[in-house]
Amino acid sequence: MIFNDLLRLFTLRFYWILLIIILFIIKKMLTLFNTKYLTEGDTSLNMTEEERERMKILEHERGIAFDKFFRFGRAAEPSIVLDDFLFLGNIQHATNRNLLERFNIKHIINVCDLRLGQIILDNFNVVHIPMPDEPRTNIKQHFDRTNELLHGFYEKKERCLVHCAAGVSRSATIVLAYLMKYHHNTLKEAFYYLVEKRPQIWPNEGFLLQLIRYETELIRSREIINNIDQSIENIQMKENPIETLNEFEHKHDKDE
Repeated sequence: MIFNDLLRLFTLRFYWILLIIILFIIKKMLTLFNTKYLTEGDTSLNMTEEERERMKILEHERGIAFDKFFRFGRAAEPSIVLDDFLFLGNIQHATNRNLLERFNIKHIINVCDLRLGQIILDNFNVVHIPMPDEPRTNIKQHFDRTNELLHGFYEKKERCLVHCAAGVSRSATIVLAYLMKYHHNTLKEAFYYLVEKRPQIWPNEGFLLQLIRYETELIRSREIINNIDQSIENIQMKENPIETLNEFEHKHDKDE
């Protein structure tokens, strides 16, 4: 009897110790995972007052946009961001070979955790940059690479689909970074433009903060102009790599 009680007590303690060890291992794995995706500074969610105010403006706009999404429903096709070039969508679009071929898409930038099927990999140029859709994910570290890729496709006049799981957060962030860098638009201008093209975009709070800080870097390097006190016409007169969104659309209107 006493032996059985001791055995039960020992077994119970053993399982408790095992559970603590497992939880410790999980915690370590999560720490290593976060370290892989984080860098100091950029991913900190500690906002300055100025950043908080800018965030509020974008939060308000994306709230209105998401209301539109619920009213109009999901699109069966990817959103056309820039005619004859840039598309934004979800993983269903990226796995639909017929749809991709119908839109004459040659390149796919996949920024979700899931890998595309072999048929897609064999028939399209797929660049996979896996990342979790979490506020503390360092998405900004990929902006230089994705911007260069997209600009290269633009110069070759080839079409590209940027997608994540839902085409809402990760892929939208990548597209916004490109619009700021190569169409020299502020985050606010790029955001308003993209909302019109795809109302359901909703970058998480951490991604928005990183876009705000990326915009600050581009303003400091004079790659985009801080247009608080300037008109759109004055901004468009500045020399930049390619045309602004307004110039891009105006050129295509002329072509039609």
